[in-house]
Amino acid sequence: MRDLLRITKALADPNRVRVLLALQRGELCVCQISELFQLAPSTISKHLSILHNAGLIESRKDERWCFTVCRIKRRPPRCARRLPGCRSRSPKLPRRTQTVAD
Repeated sequence: MRDLLRITKALADPNRVRVLLALQRGELCVCQISELFQLAPSTISKHLSILHNAGLIESRKDERWCFTVCRIKRRPPRCARRLPGCRSRSPKLPRRTQTVAD
């Protein structure tokens, strides 16, 4: 459940969705993302941190540069596959055996 909430939070901001879509095309440096979206590097860094905490991106350092790449390749994250409308099978929920007492 926590994974789903992190992903939902990460995708709630249009700028983060745009960054994620840009990263699906390939690895980008933070300065390239900043220039592409005309946002301050500190703002991009915050967005990338939220995407990283959700498990949607990976980062690597090369000397002074920080490069980021999208972890999703046309396949939804594991927790998103459980959402209605996803192509993957949803797990069956156990039948409710008890009722709430008045």
